[in-house]
Amino acid sequence: MAVLKDYSSKPNCEVEINLKLVNDSSVKFCIYFRAGRDFPEVHKEIACLKEDFFKLLEDLKLLDSIHLSILEPKDPGLSIYHIPHYGNYFYPQHGFLQIPEHERIESETRYKLIFVLDANEKYHFGPRECGPAFCLIVKMEQIIEFVESLKSEVNNIYSA
Repeated sequence: MAVLKDYSSKPNCEVEINLKLVNDSSVKFCIYFRAGRDFPEVHKEIACLKEDFFKLLEDLKLLDSIHLSILEPKDPGLSIYHIPHYGNYFYPQHGFLQIPEHERIESETRYKLIFVLDANEKYHFGPRECGPAFCLIVKMEQIIEFVESLKSEVNNIYSA
């Protein structure tokens, strides 16, 4: 179980990944979105290629604080969008989730990650990258800890 929590003094939003199965070629995991008591927990079981899972984890560690990114495995189920905390994107003046230049406090680099579940996979209509989404603001140290925890878990389960 690996948990990525929102970066705040009292985090109540989190993404949790519980590994269910790991073999030579694939990984099956359950992902949970939790937002305190205000919203119901959202969860989904996802299966993907093992190499895709590791690539997704490695790509998370390579995010930069300037460019928009989308991280997607080849198999449908989960996409992760990264929106830089600072930068000119979407709208030149006040972009989607962008902090206006006159309000910036650039003392700490943070990363906005939007986790999106595939809405059509369950009904086998084909992959669709639109579905329940969850946004967290985190620091790179948290991302690295989350990734390393998942990689360690995959290796422990696989070697057992």
